[in-house]
Amino acid sequence: MSLIKKGIRDRFIILDESKNTITYLPHVKTRRYSNPEEKVQLNTFLSLIYDYRYPPERVKVSEEVKIGSSSREADVVVFKDDDCKDPYIVVECKKENISDKVFDGAVDQGFSYAAATNAEFVWATSGDRDAYYEVWDELIHERDKNQLDRIPKFKEENTFFYRLKRRFGKWFRHPILSDTLLFGLIITISTVGLSQVAVVYHDTVMQQLAATFPKQDFDHKVIFQAISVIASILSLLFGMMFMRSHKLFQVRGNKKRLSYTLIGIILFAPVWLVSERLLKDSWWKEYSYQGRDLPILTYLWPYIQSIPFILAAIYVLIWVLRWSRKHFAKQS
Repeated sequence: MSLIKKGIRDRFIILDESKNTITYLPHVKTRRYSNPEEKVQLNTFLSLIYDYRYPPERVKVSEEVKIGSSSREADVVVFKDDDCKDPYIVVECKKENISDKVFDGAVDQGFSYAAATNAEFVWATSGDRDAYYEVWDELIHERDKNQLDRIPKFKEENTFFYRLKRRFGKWFRHPILSDTLLFGLIITISTVGLSQVAVVYHDTVMQQLAATFPKQDFDHKVIFQAISVIASILSLLFGMMFMRSHKLFQVRGNKKRLSYTLIGIILFAPVWLVSERLLKDSWWKEYSYQGRDLPILTYLWPYIQSIPFILAAIYVLIWVLRWSRKHFAKQS
C-alpha cells in the first residue's frame, strides 16, 4: 500500500475527489495538490510519520518562520514536543529533476530556517534526491562534514548509542576519518571471526591442504593470507552497500570492475606486506602454532601489526576517490 493510501486510511491527510487539494491533519492545512512541489512535500510528510515514526501532532507543513522582521514558510517542520514549541527538523522540498544549483539553494534555505528556529537537523529533498544535515551552531555554513545518512528517527535521540554519538561526534567530524575507522572496524571484525573459524577447524583445513596439494609444504601464512583476502572483500562489500560514502563506489561502465579490484588490492596489500616482510618464516610453522597458548594469535598478531598500514591505505583510498569525484564533477 502506498504512503498516500495509508495516510488517507489513517486520517493523516484528506485528498479531495478531484485531487486538486490536499489537507494535512491534525493541524488542518490545505494546499494545492496539483503543484509538483506539493507532491514531494506530501510524501515527505507521510515518510516522517510512517518511516521515521514521528507523531503527526509534531509534524507541521507550511510552518511560519520569523527571519528578522519578515515571515516565511518552511515546507515541513518536525517538533520535539506535542505543543510544537521546540523545532527539531526542518525540511525543504523541491520538485523533481531540478538542477544542482536549485537543490543547493534548497539546502541553504533549510539552513536559514534552522538557524532562525534553532532546529537541529535539515533535510533537503526533491523526491528523487535527498540530503541530510546536522546543524552545527558554531559552523552554520558547513555543508560537507555535517552531512548524514538520514535524519534521526522518533525517540532515537534517547538511545544510548545515539547519545554517545552526539556526545563524542565532534571527535569524528572529519568524514574521511570516520569512514576510515568504520572500514577498519569491519576488517577487524571479519579478521577476528575468520581467525576463530580457522582455529576451530585447524586440523580439517591442514589435512585438506595436504591432500589437495601433496607436493606443497603449506604453512599458516597461506591461511592468514586467505583470511585477509576474505576480510578485505567483506569490507569492500560493506563499504559499497552501507557506508555513508557509498557514493564513492558507484562507478559506472567499464571502470567498475577495475575500480573495485583496485580497492580490494589496496585493502589487502598492507597485510601481505606484514606477512611477507615483517615476520620470520618460523612464525608460520606448525610447531610455532602448536606451542602458543592462544593459537588465534598466529593470525591476529600479524594483523595487529598491519593496522597502521591498513588505516593509512584506507584513508588515502577514500581521499583519492572523494577528490576525484569532486574534481571530475567540476569538469563536467
